[in-house]
Amino acid sequence: MADPSFRILSKQVQALNRHLAKSRGDLKSLLEAEEPKIELRDGGEHAFKKEELKKLAELLPKHLHKRLRLPIYIELSSDKYGSGTGRITGELECRVARAVLEREGDGDEFFIYMPEIKMLRKRLPTTTDYMFTIAIDE
Repeated sequence: MADPSFRILSKQVQALNRHLAKSRGDLKSLLEAEEPKIELRDGGEHAFKKEELKKLAELLPKHLHKRLRLPIYIELSSDKYGSGTGRITGELECRVARAVLEREGDGDEFFIYMPEIKMLRKRLPTTTDYMFTIAIDE
């Protein structure tokens, strides 16, 4: 039987993440859509700004547009990474975030800190979002 405190904490994290997408959209499809949007877990919709999608399209070669999944999630977990630290995963997601923040590097994992998180969200308000996680110690 699962620890009751774990179940409570798990439910709280699920509640924090109810704004997340049921499934993320790809840049190519969203650019082609008249009204680019995705369905959320809570039944709502998340609309993307066309200008923002076009900005992202300029950062990647056209043949990669189908592979970039949006929104780009900034994972926040103070118990895993420390307070004020966010993590972005995915090769193209990291590539785009680095380009927007004018940071060097490569790879499919990218850690950013509160000033950069704020800057990224300000520059890409509809194509980035927060995702909350917790570490599970077994």
